[in-house]
Amino acid sequence: MKPIRGGRSLLPALFAAIILSPLSLTVFSLPSARSRTRCAPTRCDQKLSIRHSNVQRISTAPPSTFLSAKSSSGDNKEQRPQLLGRRDRKKRLDELQKQRRRNRWMKRYGTVEALKQTFGTGPPWGDLSPTQTRSLYHTLLPRSLLALNEMGLVKVEDLAPLAYEARIAAKNYARSRCVWTGRVGVFLFDQYRSLRDKGRLVKPGTSSSMSWEEIWAKYESQIISEQMDRGKELGEDELMMQTYMRILEKSCSTNQAVDNLFLKDEGASIDGDDISLASIASQLEKDVRAILLSPKEISKVEKTEKRLEKKQLKEREKEEKMRRKADRKEEKRKMNLR
Repeated sequence: MKPIRGGRSLLPALFAAIILSPLSLTVFSLPSARSRTRCAPTRCDQKLSIRHSNVQRISTAPPSTFLSAKSSSGDNKEQRPQLLGRRDRKKRLDELQKQRRRNRWMKRYGTVEALKQTFGTGPPWGDLSPTQTRSLYHTLLPRSLLALNEMGLVKVEDLAPLAYEARIAAKNYARSRCVWTGRVGVFLFDQYRSLRDKGRLVKPGTSSSMSWEEIWAKYESQIISEQMDRGKELGEDELMMQTYMRILEKSCSTNQAVDNLFLKDEGASIDGDDISLASIASQLEKDVRAILLSPKEISKVEKTEKRLEKKQLKEREKEEKMRRKADRKEEKRKMNLR
């Protein structure tokens, strides 16, 4: 077989034809595609799909985009399209600020370690009696969070998780201050309740409190059953809001039977020790406003409180006036009888 003349001159043309021909990409990609499975897409297919999507995105862009691109290229200035409007940016900024305030509050009152740093720690054997421990637990409950919701300042879906964490932290911190005999009794009671409700004992080192998912399922099922007894059916959003509200309310309440058992002596107080219930309540109320509320909301709360104080003062003056009027009538009646 005779060699082809001018073969060397044909090699550059052959390579140029292979490189420039768009069909060569398809021809050379077919063997690699066959060697792979049908389900997994090849990298070449992914690149082509991305390119295709980019082409569609450019072709469907409004004319103003092309005009702005032309003007920016002509002026040699880079102009990025505005992704968010002014209201959206302000709304997102407000959400970020609220999240930062919630994180600050959690770092101060949301864990046992945070409460120990805020209010101090007791000796390893404990320094509070069971009655004092129960009083401390009542004081640490996040009732101030419920007040914020009643004033309409913070949404219930933002407050319910904070109240849930604060209740657990308050319970564990109060127990850490209790004397060791009280801790043993509480541990045995937790084991009994876990065995009764869940059919298992609490493992050492784990919390006896219900998780957020368990709490949510519990109160959600309660609300559904209550509405079914009334012959009503709630929508998904309304059910969710009521569940949030139920968690917030229950996080601020206590077991009345346990309160009657340990709080028989209402005069028992832990004031005078290294911890004071009055100072704790005052600090909680102050920090809830200072951390969770913005300056505008704080001023709104202060105005509302002043309005309520004036209203209460007027009501007391009215009652006092009616009482004096009744006393004068009584005196006149007695004078007439004489």
